[in-house]
Amino acid sequence: MGELRLSYPACVIAGKTRLTVDDIAILREHVFVPGITASQDAVILLAINGSCSEKCPEWHRYFIDAMTEFIVRTSYPQGAMDEWNADWLIAMISTRGVVNSRIELDLLFHIIDISTKIPDSLSIFALEQIRMAMTEDASASASAWAGLRGSRQNGLQKADILLIARVMSAIARSRGSQLTLRERRMLEQVGILTGLSGERIEAA
Repeated sequence: MGELRLSYPACVIAGKTRLTVDDIAILREHVFVPGITASQDAVILLAINGSCSEKCPEWHRYFIDAMTEFIVRTSYPQGAMDEWNADWLIAMISTRGVVNSRIELDLLFHIIDISTKIPDSLSIFALEQIRMAMTEDASASASAWAGLRGSRQNGLQKADILLIARVMSAIARSRGSQLTLRERRMLEQVGILTGLSGERIEAA
């Protein structure tokens, strides 16, 4: 993304320190007139999001809605996530497997919530964010969920359970009660860290 060249007026917006409602209007009216319709458009929006440290409250909903519309509703297969789209999303919102910002974490779980089907690569990636936040290693300190869950203590917290429930709901829509072997192994890893069995976490 470092070699990405932004045209006017996207380059001006990306150079700002704070995104405003007016910037959202400019993006809608001059940059993404029909919405996000190609992966290049999505990369540009991601670049703008990552380059500006301060954002107006309206940016959060605009970013998530625009990205979700493209990733889930516009891209094939419409309404669902396949392996290719999941791999692309993971590459775009994470560094070395860690989601680093709240807005990108919210995008991940919003896509998980609304997709009619997700591959196990996406469910495992989401569960891995929870597992890392439950540990005290160096990688956890850089993750978005570690800073948001409200506790630095090891072990399963209420906020973790709520996220796990969202992932399990998506798995149920995708495959019913059938977990893939990789999903079961990840749930068992979370269970080992908390002193619970994989079966108890699945029930939660």
